[in-house]
Amino acid sequence: MAELETIPTPLNLKWKRLRYQIVPIVVFCVCALATAWLWKDYASGGQAYGEVTAVTYQVASPREGTLIELSEYPKVLDRVTPGKVLAKFDSSKIEARRKDVGEALKKSQKELAEATENLAEAEKGGGAKATVDEFKAKVAALTAVVNEHRTAYNDLERRISECTIVSPASGTVTAVKHQPNEFVKQGEEIFVITQDSGSYIVSYVRPYGGVVPKKDQQVLLRGQSRKTAASIVQEVGTKLEPIPAHQLGVTSGKKQTTTTDWGIPVRIAMPKEEHLPLKPGELVSVIFRNGEGQ
Repeated sequence: MAELETIPTPLNLKWKRLRYQIVPIVVFCVCALATAWLWKDYASGGQAYGEVTAVTYQVASPREGTLIELSEYPKVLDRVTPGKVLAKFDSSKIEARRKDVGEALKKSQKELAEATENLAEAEKGGGAKATVDEFKAKVAALTAVVNEHRTAYNDLERRISECTIVSPASGTVTAVKHQPNEFVKQGEEIFVITQDSGSYIVSYVRPYGGVVPKKDQQVLLRGQSRKTAASIVQEVGTKLEPIPAHQLGVTSGKKQTTTTDWGIPVRIAMPKEEHLPLKPGELVSVIFRNGEGQ
């Protein structure tokens, strides 16, 4: 019998088979390398959660009294600037008293100036000792009167200044505890103002998580916007502290629980706002890197 002639495999079929065999291997290798890189860069350093500190100011009443009506009494979420008038007490009676004391002070100062001048002339002209002593006694008495009036005037000035409550910083009004026409006691809280930007980030590292945070250690921050930015550890606590409950809820990926967990507090520097804008109270993902800051 004649031998069967072998039909050669077309080149396009060979190329197709090669692709079926090689491409999966190449894709697998690329994915494996990418996974290793991501694991090294993100997971190997350890992950935790942090919270941007919310700097708040408790604006308390410097005196007791009834708040008066204002045309623009602050409301929750109103923006305020340093020195902005937040509330006032009625100071009309104190101002009237200050006016009277101010006039008495001017009068006593004028009398003291005249008595001092008379004393100087008596001593210069060689007047009788009795006359000089009389002028000295008058100057001493008037000096005491002037000091008394000045003390009273300064006290009234202080009391008038306490009748106006101003904002200590720029920020947002987050709580209003008293309204106009309400009586407040000295030291009682009236407003709470929250600064617009945080000062630093506080994270808690569990002792069994395999991460040992160090000062100047590099960290990678990821906000709720999914943007990332680099930062460094500023300080590391010396003892375990309870982790805030709302951070526990995020960390576990479950609903917030009342279970208590402990961790070492870590203070992290705020990143530049253009790199990662963060709001006070915002929770961020913290990835501890293996390297250290420069």
